[in-house]
Amino acid sequence: MNRPPFSSTLYLALLAQLLFALAFTVPMPIIPLYITDDLGASEQWIGTATLFVAWSSVALRLPGGTLSDRYGRRRIMISGAILGLFASAILILTHDVYWFLLGRLFGGMSLGLYTTAAKALVADLAPPSRRGEAMGLSNASFSSAVVISPLIGEALKNAFNFQSVWIASGVIFVLMFGLTWLLPNTRPTASVAPNIRREIRATLNERGLWAALILMVGSGTLMTVMYTFYPLFAERKNLFENAPAFMSVISMSLGLSIWSLVDALVEPAAGRLSDRVGRQFLIPPSLAITVIGAIMLSQANSTFFTYTSIAILALGWGAMRSMADAITQDAVAPLLRGTGSALLYTGFDLYVGLSAQLLSTSIDGDDFSVFFVAVILTALLSGIFGFLSSLRLTTYDQRNPIQPSALGD
Repeated sequence: MNRPPFSSTLYLALLAQLLFALAFTVPMPIIPLYITDDLGASEQWIGTATLFVAWSSVALRLPGGTLSDRYGRRRIMISGAILGLFASAILILTHDVYWFLLGRLFGGMSLGLYTTAAKALVADLAPPSRRGEAMGLSNASFSSAVVISPLIGEALKNAFNFQSVWIASGVIFVLMFGLTWLLPNTRPTASVAPNIRREIRATLNERGLWAALILMVGSGTLMTVMYTFYPLFAERKNLFENAPAFMSVISMSLGLSIWSLVDALVEPAAGRLSDRVGRQFLIPPSLAITVIGAIMLSQANSTFFTYTSIAILALGWGAMRSMADAITQDAVAPLLRGTGSALLYTGFDLYVGLSAQLLSTSIDGDDFSVFFVAVILTALLSGIFGFLSSLRLTTYDQRNPIQPSALGD
């Protein structure tokens, strides 16, 4: 099979996404403990902080995606980078739960703008025959950063203090801003879709978009488990009580690194395989692996078992999210890739915020049984209905074979 090469610009965009992800996720493992131990707030504020990030990103995803379709991806990515710098400044200079929430609010806005436009840029630059692989690489760039960012965050906190983590995040944001400035301001030419309103209506009525959104419900639940509640779960269940002494400083964060490493490896591979065999055929095995991983994590009671459970869960999660991203970009017109990405991740972020708030009420001390029942049922149902919705889909290119995928400057 002929596999046209990726451009150097695409790899530059992936590197910029990696730096953004590194800056955004370095504080991730310390946030729950920062809220309860350093700010002296209750556990309910953990879910609230996630809600602020999720919903503020939601507020700007659709405007950001639409504006990137009209004015170019780079301009919106630069705007997101500036908001990230502003959020870092707030978190470095203040020490109060309300200022912390404001910083997370701006961080969520940065996330909404930057990642939406970045995904559209990758879809613009990728050859159609390798789009699934390119979207997998886009997600993998984020996950690759998270392989090391939890270790950095926890190590800085343990060696110095919580504030050093926010400073490190701010420095990386500065580097990411400089790299993003070098990217081209690509956008599809208007000749691809001359009637914007008609194409937006067509996108909202496209079954592929809704199939991807349904799949993202399960993905959002798992994201909430790992990025919001896993540190609390690990601490209260003493999951790493038997960890070797040399791992004591990073044992919890190493779980997040394992999750991210597996995800970074599986997403490009799953995307590439789906380019060959079809997206929907990978959903059932991905769902089965996801459910097995969630069940195992709910029963985890030792270091090795916890890491194994996380790896299996990440394997299913990565393949499922890769399918959702690729299905979305397959479904929409090239001129509306930013809008399609925005709609997908608007639904995703809304659910992440809502599930974080709801799941926090299901935890009773060190009892997470109701918590995991809700997680497993949600992932299972979303996977089943997402698969059924994905059957017999056709791509935009198949429906419009004479339409070019040109880019304008």
